[in-house]
Amino acid sequence: PMQPQQYLTSHDTTIMTMKTILSLGLAAMATMATMASADTQIAVIEFSPNGKQTVHRSTSPSNTSTPAGVASFWNVMHRRTKRSVQHAGMSVVPDMFHKADAGIVVGIRGNGADLAAMPTAGALLGGSSEDVVGTIRVAGQAGRELLSRASKGIESVSDKEAYGEALSSTAEKAARGLEGLEAVSLDVESAAAAAEADAQLGRMLEALKKQAARNGKSVVVHLVVEEEEGAARRKLQADSSAADSSESETPRRRLQEDENNGENQNNNNNNNNGNGQSYAYGYKSMVEIQNFNVIFWTALGLVALVFMVLSYFASMPLMPDTLLFGETAKMMSD
Repeated sequence: PMQPQQYLTSHDTTIMTMKTILSLGLAAMATMATMASADTQIAVIEFSPNGKQTVHRSTSPSNTSTPAGVASFWNVMHRRTKRSVQHAGMSVVPDMFHKADAGIVVGIRGNGADLAAMPTAGALLGGSSEDVVGTIRVAGQAGRELLSRASKGIESVSDKEAYGEALSSTAEKAARGLEGLEAVSLDVESAAAAAEADAQLGRMLEALKKQAARNGKSVVVHLVVEEEEGAARRKLQADSSAADSSESETPRRRLQEDENNGENQNNNNNNNNGNGQSYAYGYKSMVEIQNFNVIFWTALGLVALVFMVLSYFASMPLMPDTLLFGETAKMMSD
């Protein structure tokens, strides 16, 4: 028979083990919930028929940013009279010499915001469209804050029948060339509303592209999509299933694919460095450009001043010293 002390020790050990397992389970659930939290994604789309790009992709290895960073990019990009500096390390930067003629922010958010029901928005955020310059990702559901930073009097439309009219009205306002940003927010609460918003978004982009080509003006559209948490969780589960199915590949095939991808990447880098037409070249930040200009022109001015002073000294006429000459003549006469 088991002794009472031994029974208490086994019982305590069992309880402690169950508590440990429960704690690990809760920690794993919290981690999964954090990983499945929805992020806010931004696609920067440019229609520039004259070939003069007003926004470029930087060499930053990450496309993550904050609402303040995105707002700084918008201020430098579209608000000419407002002095501001863009945050460093962003994936897209505005051009120093060319400014966009129009800027539009289109926000899609709500309980029905699911990229699975929005193929146009999904393709733009995935970077598969040729008109997409770059993408930005902001952690968490930051759509409301981003849209409020884009425009104080932003128009929010929840009726899916009015999506097309709201987008057309916003595009017409931006086409007038007014300074700043025109913004509109589409609140989707169902899959049908998300599909309608996506369809109207595609029509607006096609109309803007044709209008930009006809008028010869550059238009930049910032698409802000805030997915619901359920959509992000479903996407994470789908990615996990795809990862499990891909584990059946043989190591030899996987190694061969990695080698091919590395060779293609090296060839692309060589081509981009050779012809200079790639968007992913290094752009200096506005602070670095200002510091370089100040230091360069100050040094150049000091060097010019030194040469000017030396030239004056070299060309100065030599005149006899009257005081010394007079004393010398007196001594000679004596």
